Amino acid sequence: MSHATPHRLLYFFVAFVLLMFFGLIYAWSLFVDPLEAEFGWDRSATSVVFTLSIITFCAGMLVAGALEERTSPRTVMLITAACLGLGLIASAFTESLPFIYATYGVLVGAGVGLGTDVVMSVTLKWFPDKQGLASGAMLMGFGGGTMLLSPVVTTMLGTLGWRLTFGALGVIFVVLVGAGAFIMKLPTPEYVRPLLEKARQNATVAAVDMTGGQMVRTPTFWVFMVYLMLVTCGGLALISQAVPAAMELLMGAGAAASAAASAGAGASGAAAAGAGVSAALPEAEALMLATAAMGSVSAMNGLGRLINGFIWDKFGYRVCLTWIAVAFAAGMLCCAFAMMGGNFPLLVAGFMLLGLMYGGNMCSMSAMVGTFFGPKYYGINYAIATCQMIPAAIVGPQILALSQMGSGSYLGAFWVFFGVAVAALVVSFFIKPPKAA
Repeated sequence: MSHATPHRLLYFFVAFVLLMFFGLIYAWSLFVDPLEAEFGWDRSATSVVFTLSIITFCAGMLVAGALEERTSPRTVMLITAACLGLGLIASAFTESLPFIYATYGVLVGAGVGLGTDVVMSVTLKWFPDKQGLASGAMLMGFGGGTMLLSPVVTTMLGTLGWRLTFGALGVIFVVLVGAGAFIMKLPTPEYVRPLLEKARQNATVAAVDMTGGQMVRTPTFWVFMVYLMLVTCGGLALISQAVPAAMELLMGAGAAASAAASAGAGASGAAAAGAGVSAALPEAEALMLATAAMGSVSAMNGLGRLINGFIWDKFGYRVCLTWIAVAFAAGMLCCAFAMMGGNFPLLVAGFMLLGLMYGGNMCSMSAMVGTFFGPKYYGINYAIATCQMIPAAIVGPQILALSQMGSGSYLGAFWVFFGVAVAALVVSFFIKPPKAA
């Protein structure tokens, strides 16, 4: 078996690189300002592109799961390359909103979903004995792709403009995914059998493999879906608004400090009023700090996936689900108290906890599918589980918007999602492995 080990690591490396590029789907915001500046579109119109891409991402995963059982991973990856290449290159010719909705929102979103599912499915079949760690490490690439590659895309936008950047990315994706299609392959049954038997003896993988239909008929699946939706709706909502929330604190605290100083409170009074934020903070400087705070979320998002994968394999699912919910609640408390006291470092700590728990949640979803329902039908089962992101992506931002509009501050939203975190913690205690049929 030793001679096969390098192959296992090779497939993991290829998967990590591909998922890192697939993670650029979250970098849509980089294109928002150039497109709005050129066409005069408003933010509500351009945000539909991201919403569409998340919905078609989930749909693409479902299609990939079905195709893998009928064709081959190579075929699905070549279809992925075609969708991404066509979607990105066509986006370079955008002249209207419906056009960018169709090219980036539908084609690119679906392509990323197809590619993510097949790459995860193939690679995890090489690691039946390390479902948690392999899931977490690969998903760290997906989560960290935005952070690592966004500066490159930003440089390309400044140098080439948005049209040529779309075109260049299209070519890059065709080459990378096309090459991956001819490198990635499924392990032989002889390679997998001893690893799978050992994993089942240690109860780290389900004793039987369940199809998608069997999985959705278990109470375990539905309780876990509720848990995932609670955590994901909070994560997606708050991550999407991290910069405005940080700006609210920075500009509000700066204004408070400035007012305190002008009222004769002196330097010490201004510092106290600002609670760690300098007085009369310029908007450009505040934006830079807010963007850095958002970066901390992305970094912890990737790290949380790796940490959770290790915890899942070492300590089991119960510890994982508990720490995710507790980190969610603690993060919301940090953010709420930071907003009340104008304490920016405390807000960053809350953001970091938020990133850790969201990344851990994404890893748990993947590990749960392989561990609870077996690796054989992972592709379609993981795609089904990912569908929880659709209601979460709709409900979470709505809760946030209503809370923020009602109070005029993100403080109320932090308390609402603290309640959501407590609910997730309670639900986690009802999750148990499914009984073998």
